[in-house]
Amino acid sequence: MTAAELSEDASGELVEHRDELTARAESYARGARAANTWSAYERQWRRFESWCAAVGERSLPAEPLTVARFLADLAPVWRPATPADPASSVAAGQVCERKGLRPGTLSGYLAAISVVHQTAQLDNPVQAEAVRRTITGIRRHPGVAPTRRRAAARREPLVEVLRLLRPEEVLADARDHALLLIGWKAALRTDDLARLQMADLHPSEQGLSVHLSRSKTDQHGAGTTIGIAAPSPESLVGEGSEESTLLDAGAAWTRWRDLLGSHGITGGPAWRGIDRYGRRPRAGGLHRNSVAGIIKRRAAAAGLEDAQLWGGHSLRRGFATEAIAAGVPERDVQRHGRWRSRASMDPYIDAARTFDPTNPTHWLT
Repeated sequence: MTAAELSEDASGELVEHRDELTARAESYARGARAANTWSAYERQWRRFESWCAAVGERSLPAEPLTVARFLADLAPVWRPATPADPASSVAAGQVCERKGLRPGTLSGYLAAISVVHQTAQLDNPVQAEAVRRTITGIRRHPGVAPTRRRAAARREPLVEVLRLLRPEEVLADARDHALLLIGWKAALRTDDLARLQMADLHPSEQGLSVHLSRSKTDQHGAGTTIGIAAPSPESLVGEGSEESTLLDAGAAWTRWRDLLGSHGITGGPAWRGIDRYGRRPRAGGLHRNSVAGIIKRRAAAAGLEDAQLWGGHSLRRGFATEAIAAGVPERDVQRHGRWRSRASMDPYIDAARTFDPTNPTHWLT
């Protein structure tokens, strides 16, 4: 083999190695965001590309006015109101002809467009003044209804939900009893609940330890362990003991764990589907949407007035609201719920402050 051939082979190996490192770097870069986030970005970017192709615009790099026009096309369409329009449909003299997408959803599209341009090292059109003013105008339109937050799962309605369950008799009820209590007392998101493994939960005399390997605020996977205290011996005796037993997360988990063990399941996902006969747990774990569905169905079954507003975030909101209302210091609630700042916790505790002792109208009665 000649020196030229040797040099050519070495060059080929270097190129191959460089391509391998590039692919590896891209894989690590993708890990900087959650898989669900990337899936949403890809879906939103495909829609933007399709829209650009349909209207004859360039998607990459996109012009700021192209992005602004895209937002306008997806946003609600308004027309001047006429005397024939019912008053209930008129907002600031206008009527919505087409609902379109909410501002929060449109912001997701902007994030996808921004990430694609940044990754390609191109000028980011999302930062342009034309785009900023367009999305701000969409948000400020008088007819845009405020986002309705999920109902907070306060103690009393949650007890109503749990009282309808028969965890000693029905497999799905035993699962849901433990899932609802752990989600509520540990202030978990549906992602957190769906990610839990049996090995992550450890009952003891002190209570139940719940280990989160990662979460929304811990994308690097440092991990954290949350403690759910066991009910005091005094609370399990006398008046109110039935409710304290009902709200014992450690006992609920132990029952569900033992039921899984009776079916030969000692590891893997903590929450599983049940076969159509209601007799055996399935092998695969529940998806976060399934967890949210369980919360909604159980609230509806209990006949709660605001059952339609219950969902995946109700347990987390309920924990914060109930804890603040009970007088737990805000710093302790923030730490337990893993909120990064006091401001990020505020939306969760609004109901707890409405009629607390600091309300000045107490002095006007």
